[in-house]
Amino acid sequence: MHDQVMPRYLPIDTHDAVDPVLFINTHKQLSDMAACAMHRFTVVRDLADTLHSLNLKNISDCDLTRVTRAVHLLMREGCALLDVIQVRALQREEGFKTTV
Repeated sequence: MHDQVMPRYLPIDTHDAVDPVLFINTHKQLSDMAACAMHRFTVVRDLADTLHSLNLKNISDCDLTRVTRAVHLLMREGCALLDVIQVRALQREEGFKTTV
């Protein structure tokens, strides 16, 4: 995919709508996209740390479902951002290779 032109607005497939509602602006600064992805992964890490320290014997199925849905959504968004970052970084590297 790194040799193809990426659309300016790339939909994030979160499986919560028939047509995409959330999009990544692929022309944003890589540092902004990395910060956005990092925020999502940090929240997931902190949530996992909290769950690790809890006694889960009495957790309800409803609560567990809520937690896993939040983790899933944040991870999908973070991974979508990393995919764009990777493509743009590969394109940049290819550009450097061809200009030398």
